[in-house]
Amino acid sequence: MTLARFVPLAVLLLALSGCPFSTDTPLADPASASPDSRLVGSWRTQDKESGEWNTLTILPFDEHEMVGIAPDGTSGKIEAFRLFTTGIGMESFLNLGQLDGEQSGEGSEGWYFARYQIVDDRLRLKMVDDGLFENRHFASSAELQEFFRQHLSDPLLYASDADQPTETLWERVLEPAGASKSKS
Repeated sequence: MTLARFVPLAVLLLALSGCPFSTDTPLADPASASPDSRLVGSWRTQDKESGEWNTLTILPFDEHEMVGIAPDGTSGKIEAFRLFTTGIGMESFLNLGQLDGEQSGEGSEGWYFARYQIVDDRLRLKMVDDGLFENRHFASSAELQEFFRQHLSDPLLYASDADQPTETLWERVLEPAGASKSKS
């Protein structure tokens, strides 16, 4: 799995014994998505083992998608990925696709998914695990979305029987007072 290049997801996966689910099919057509403005900004989470802070900045890209940017502390590179939201039932999911300079928009490693909740300037991400999917292939986003809908309350959507769900809590990085004001 080459997900280690996907820094924000790699941070999410530190405690993971299983593997995140990925597919060539997103949960919905990105052109039909509406960005969640609450995601826009800088977030940070502290690695429980090393104590290091990991940061993630989410910016609007166009009227449907956003871009996530995170520094890779080991290589010094900046990692970027496209993301857009999909609502299923009462849950909100992020579709995450790695970006690199050699492609024209599609995630090079497919799509990964995380359920997200934002409460009091905290972003909780819970990765979708591959345990429930086995060798299933989905011909369309609608078919994949229906599978998710049928399994929203199934804990196996997020972890196999032997594993704990991969969940991280990110806190919003607040700008210092006056930092966003421009000089006239």
